[in-house]
Amino acid sequence: MTMTSEKPTTAEIILSTIMPFIMGLCATSVTMVIGEKYGQGTTPIVLVGWCVALGISAIWLNRAVFRRTRMLVPFLAAIGVILLVWLWQKQAFAMFVPRSGLTYGYFLTPDGANAKFWTLTCPLRIGLTSLFICFIAALVSSWRAGFRFLSACMIPWWLTAFLIFSLPSMYLDAQGNASIFI
Repeated sequence: MTMTSEKPTTAEIILSTIMPFIMGLCATSVTMVIGEKYGQGTTPIVLVGWCVALGISAIWLNRAVFRRTRMLVPFLAAIGVILLVWLWQKQAFAMFVPRSGLTYGYFLTPDGANAKFWTLTCPLRIGLTSLFICFIAALVSSWRAGFRFLSACMIPWWLTAFLIFSLPSMYLDAQGNASIFI
């Protein structure tokens, strides 16, 4: 399944490869600044926005480098995994964390250990494993399609996907362990 038959230009390849890297550099600080300025209620919207941006950059990378629609499937599956795990974390947080919110060192208490497992540890490990499987699928697909050296162009996208995926977990862990302001 070829999208276009023309050869990609070097500028297209470089720009589509660098854009996810730039997103990754900005993701943490922009998310924190927007969360502080407009309240933590806006953070989920910002995170979903990062997923949309990741999706757009995956489409661009696929069009510029690989020129195949089948190559896009692992990228879109990764974005789906990210959103599903975040939904899981949100539901687990509502179920296991007291309505009063996180207190100093909550995840370090016996009651908080169960909440930490279902809200942080288990979703994070399953999400990272699923993302790694999607990454391997993308590498295998690109290798089979004959894009041996161009497969390296995917690495910034996948690093950014792993970073954006882990943003809520970093925030929750820091709040529950009260390690942000110590």
